[in-house]
Amino acid sequence: MKRYISTLCMMLAGALLMTSCLKSSDEDTTQYYNDTAVVLFQLATVNRYVQTTSKSGADSIAKKTLSNPVVFTIDQAKHLIYNTDSLPSDCDLQHVLATINSKNAGTVVINYPASDGQDSLLYYSSTDSINFEKLKELRVYSQDGAGYRSYQVTINVHHAVTDKMIWEQKTLADLPTDSQKAIWDEQVSKAGLKQLIGYGTEEGYAFGNDGLLMVSKDLGDTWTADKLDDDASWLPTDNIAFVSWPFAANASTDYQLLVGTSDKNNKACIVWRKIAEYAENSLPSKWVLIPLEDHNQYYLPKMENINLVYFNNQALAIGSDQKIYVSRDQGITWKTSSKYTLPEGLNSSNLSATTDKDGYLWLVDKDTDKVWRGLIIE
Repeated sequence: MKRYISTLCMMLAGALLMTSCLKSSDEDTTQYYNDTAVVLFQLATVNRYVQTTSKSGADSIAKKTLSNPVVFTIDQAKHLIYNTDSLPSDCDLQHVLATINSKNAGTVVINYPASDGQDSLLYYSSTDSINFEKLKELRVYSQDGAGYRSYQVTINVHHAVTDKMIWEQKTLADLPTDSQKAIWDEQVSKAGLKQLIGYGTEEGYAFGNDGLLMVSKDLGDTWTADKLDDDASWLPTDNIAFVSWPFAANASTDYQLLVGTSDKNNKACIVWRKIAEYAENSLPSKWVLIPLEDHNQYYLPKMENINLVYFNNQALAIGSDQKIYVSRDQGITWKTSSKYTLPEGLNSSNLSATTDKDGYLWLVDKDTDKVWRGLIIE
């Protein structure tokens, strides 16, 4: 338990006196340091109270633990301890376990302001929580009791809501442009193909007028039928959407998803994936149909106006049912989440979605030309 230590210095001095009485000056080899400082400050346990929504739509608060406590800076010259990477806004700063180490085994003390204006000092313990909203200062006393060093501790948190979409309305003039898409569109038209599907780092894809999935590896100058692992009749025919992103498992590789609808399935979208490798001596890549297993209840529902984007390190699908579907396993399962929501007041089922290099998600209501820009603060 925490103990009040207003007599800390007297106790340290008493310990010194007892030592001198028990041993002669020739026998006393104990060394006491008058120099100390905080040399390590970490948050060991920080609780978060996150709002969640059940399948029935009921809201509740779930207690979680911050999984990646941030790094703290110790400024010895200014006697400051602070974090530059802010914590999420839903962190509980009144009940925090901290790990604090000192130089030369100095005694760490928590100073809370007392109601009478005096200092209220408590021994630090790694198993006792600290109220950082109330903390006045952190002290570390030297071994010889000659003095202490004090620190002002600041724990920065985000003022905006974290782990949830934050939207702001923008204009069409703010919308990022895709110059590469314009080039590919022109090349697809020049080749007489039906429509552009999308493009990755080094390859572009289009549907031919005969329904074949075509690939170009020279910026659209030439096109050939791409390789498939299944019957081409399972390719989507309507509401086509495509996304490509760098595959973390391999260098010079893209992970790509192609989704859409067809008469082959009345309840779910058709989903294909391709791991496109560009490194020298790589094996030829091909499109693989992701089967809809009977036990998989988290499929991407069949809908119109589908958009695919790679946002916040996950694939998202947005369509005419006004929901955002998240796939954390590269296209196998798709789930809605209270974390990913559309802007309030958006009732359109005719949207286009894209992302930019700064990590924002952009939405355009194609019926009204209204534009929103969204992000998530972790």
